[in-house]
Amino acid sequence: MAAWRWLAIVLAAACAVASFNAAAQTPPQTPAPSAAGSPAQRSSFANPAEYDSYMAALNTKDPARRAQAMEVFIAWYPGSVLRLDAHEQAISAWQAANQPAKADVLVARLLQVDPDNVRALANRAYVGRLKASGGDTAALAAAVAASQRGLAVMSRWQKPALLDDAGFAQLKEQMAGIFNGVLGFAALQAQDYDKARDYYRIAVAADPANLQDVYQYSVVQLEGSPVDALGFWYGARAIAIARAAKNDSAAQDIDRYLRSRYSVYRGSEEGWDAIVTRVANESTPPANFRKSIPRNMTPPERALEILEDNEPAKLTPPQWVLVLRHRDVSPANKRAAEAVWKAIGDRQQGGQRLKLPFKVVTATAERIEGAITDEAQARNLVELDVVMMRPLSPLPAVGSKIFMFGTLSEYRTQPFLFRLTRAELAPESLPVAGGPCADPRPKMCSKDYRPACGLLRDGTRKTYGNACTACSDPQVVSQGAGACP
Repeated sequence: MAAWRWLAIVLAAACAVASFNAAAQTPPQTPAPSAAGSPAQRSSFANPAEYDSYMAALNTKDPARRAQAMEVFIAWYPGSVLRLDAHEQAISAWQAANQPAKADVLVARLLQVDPDNVRALANRAYVGRLKASGGDTAALAAAVAASQRGLAVMSRWQKPALLDDAGFAQLKEQMAGIFNGVLGFAALQAQDYDKARDYYRIAVAADPANLQDVYQYSVVQLEGSPVDALGFWYGARAIAIARAAKNDSAAQDIDRYLRSRYSVYRGSEEGWDAIVTRVANESTPPANFRKSIPRNMTPPERALEILEDNEPAKLTPPQWVLVLRHRDVSPANKRAAEAVWKAIGDRQQGGQRLKLPFKVVTATAERIEGAITDEAQARNLVELDVVMMRPLSPLPAVGSKIFMFGTLSEYRTQPFLFRLTRAELAPESLPVAGGPCADPRPKMCSKDYRPACGLLRDGTRKTYGNACTACSDPQVVSQGAGACP
């Protein structure tokens, strides 16, 4: 019943500060308030017996008897200014007595009187999570609703008069930890790992020794995409917490799961035992923890790593392909793809055209298909569909590597394909001067001036504007770079 004891401590800490300076001796699991109230406070009641009855209940040492006494007080004085405090004290006492069902009954009554009571909402949220963890899936909806309401009303929660600012801030952090832990658990059940990470981050910050939250925070980091290696630190921390609590069975189960995920992440178990040993003496993850674990990355993970170290505007075309190809793998990959596609669009503002290098896979006068990445070039896979601005002649040889200017207008992810429109050969990829002219002869050439010397069939020579125009003359047999001597 460790979970119940922990919740009793949290709520009792809140309940101990009543609207009046009431005091009691509490059982070991609940913080003990100060000495009994002063006569002046007692005299502030029109009926001093009401105050005496509350104090008698509060000073009852046995938690079950204290809860019963608080319920009697509520029945005798339903209009008392202390009725909300009495409800909260009764709830805490029933929890301390390991009577969660009776505490839940009081929670329901308190929420009827005060629907925005943060401590009652925290109890309902926590109890619902415990039930859901035990297999009662229907209990999770009520826990989520209570958590959402609790977080929504937290900003309106008034500080108890006798609680200082630091204490109230700590109490609010504890309550927020309960609510966020429940919402993180619900997101985990729905396999919404991104959302779960955000909730568990807050929950774990509120209670770094909470085994359930620390372990589940580890899980959502390692099951989500991309995998966050920080999950291994929190997993190792969960093992340390379980061992410190003498819960060897839980520690072994956690280690078994973490070890398997680590082996997949890195490719072997090398280094895992050292991490577990080191983390046992750490309170927070080292700044370089993620980078300290070598890993075998999947292509989608490599796509994300590219953007960790580079700005989207500085990526190369092969890197564009890697990032955009995996757009639909995860929300993170989608965000990365959107950033890269925007950077490509920004480079084409005002009608500017991009210059792309690629290997020719197929070629016609109107259309060329090409491969951009090394893998695609090795396997002659088409990644680029080039639509020419005007018919191209002579055609680039299949297998040659060329540069083209054009506009990237769209892409698809699977199988990946860029579409380059308004395309023209870059100057460095115009037909190379030097060598025999091949049939069929070019019917159209650019006006780029790169003089070439053509050798005619009759043995004479003539200077042409470039190699293309030289070979477009049927009398030219071959051509060479530069003007004729």
